[in-house]
Amino acid sequence: MAVYVSELRAKNFRNLEGSFPICSPLAVLVGENTTGKSNVIDALRTVLEPEAGPRARHWLRESDFRQTAEGKGDADELDLEVVLSGLDAAAQSRMVTCRTGSKDAPDTARIRLRAKLGADGRIQTRWIGGDGEAGEPEPHAREAVRFVYLHPLRDAASDLRPGRDNRLVPLLSTLAPANHDDRNAIEEVARKANEALDEITAIQTARTHLATRLGGMTGSGRFTQKSGLVFADPRFERVVGTLRAQIGQFAALEMEQNGLGYNNLLYMAVLLAAIANAPSDTEPTRRVLLVEEPEAHLHPQLQELPMHFLDGQAASSTQVIVTTHSPNFAASAQVDRLTVMARATDAELPKGRTPRDFGLDPKRRKHLRSFLDVTKASLFFARAVILVEGVAEQLLVPAIAAHLKRPLAPSGVSVINVDGVAFPPFMDLFGPGKLPYRLAVISDGDRQAADDDTDDEPEELSARVQARRPRHRERADPSSGADPRMGPRTGRELRDHVRGARRGQGGYPLATAARSGCPRSECGAYVRGRASR
Repeated sequence: MAVYVSELRAKNFRNLEGSFPICSPLAVLVGENTTGKSNVIDALRTVLEPEAGPRARHWLRESDFRQTAEGKGDADELDLEVVLSGLDAAAQSRMVTCRTGSKDAPDTARIRLRAKLGADGRIQTRWIGGDGEAGEPEPHAREAVRFVYLHPLRDAASDLRPGRDNRLVPLLSTLAPANHDDRNAIEEVARKANEALDEITAIQTARTHLATRLGGMTGSGRFTQKSGLVFADPRFERVVGTLRAQIGQFAALEMEQNGLGYNNLLYMAVLLAAIANAPSDTEPTRRVLLVEEPEAHLHPQLQELPMHFLDGQAASSTQVIVTTHSPNFAASAQVDRLTVMARATDAELPKGRTPRDFGLDPKRRKHLRSFLDVTKASLFFARAVILVEGVAEQLLVPAIAAHLKRPLAPSGVSVINVDGVAFPPFMDLFGPGKLPYRLAVISDGDRQAADDDTDDEPEELSARVQARRPRHRERADPSSGADPRMGPRTGRELRDHVRGARRGQGGYPLATAARSGCPRSECGAYVRGRASR
């Protein structure tokens, strides 16, 4: 089933207003705090159907309606709409009550939830499917897309603790459904374990002591109770509910004996395994994994690995939508998969923007994919960005700002080192309809030495003359067959060669002159003159 969540539309839901594009099969929501990343996840949890039952759904509360900066109610109605794209023939048939009426987009469906807050605090909701205002989508149409949610402040050890809420229960239930031989075998093992324990003298004695003392307290009348000792209730759900997930580097240990980071990964593995082994439905179903801050408790070197794993999971039948505050995660994801949540000013509401829709030149897009490392990815979490050429500027600019008593960090300004002068690919991320941050580019002058300054300086002793030569060329050696014109020994000779090339009297070839360190007034003019002709 190819259907996927392509867009969320919101009106008066917390701080969300407008359209928020969602990439597929993997979407990574990035941005600074309070820009609505978690609100997007909660909006999806409100509209979509949960895989684990109604407890996983986000139920609307009064605080979900738009509020003022002072926390007072500012709206009594809200709309949430999820746009689904990529419907194949089977999905179109199942979601006929949600499909749009547009002939240009027959593979698109819309599920909308409209809510009204009453004066008594009660919330009335109404479901709407497709483009109309009256049509209510059928339940089996809404169930075509289901979500599994991994919350941010999770306690992996608690969620995998034995009990009815043990996350291992859904996994084992999918692997051993009703009437499956393995289900019966698990129950039989529990029964035999109870019988075996009953034959142990210590167990028998303990049971007798308990019964005697309990009888002494309750008497032999109507308050009499029976007691016993068993290994486990032999019912399947109770048996698998007592299972414990273990993890460790050298041996599988109790989760309380391990770090939070690896416990978190084990918890994610259990959820993903349950999704991957979910039984096939009679009708096509798309599952969406919603993960908030998957980098929680992971050191930077380890954060990249779960990102690649989630990427692989998204390539299968599951769409993955994650939120993150980690530049490591943002850098590991392709730039086309980012949804940047940002606001131009504090007074404005955040908007969602995807670099894939910025109209980037293919070459510049490729450059971003190759060079958007963890340090550069921090620009997606900033309020303003300064691009610089190298490490020196990256260190000096914040120091200069601090010396001027205008420190950058409190204002959310990031200094990004692009490792050269390839500014345009990064500059293309900013502007109207793109990232709304302020952008400044600081490029050093790299002043070239004047002709008269180096006329009499030998190349062997002058770094300034060497800088004006093509760096990748060595002095021509007659025995090597190299061009003897490549061997001026002083700054004056270098200048004469360039001028000779301009007059057509030999000297450097055009490409060499363009790459050399000669003054722009000469080489630059020469190159421009030849190019214009």
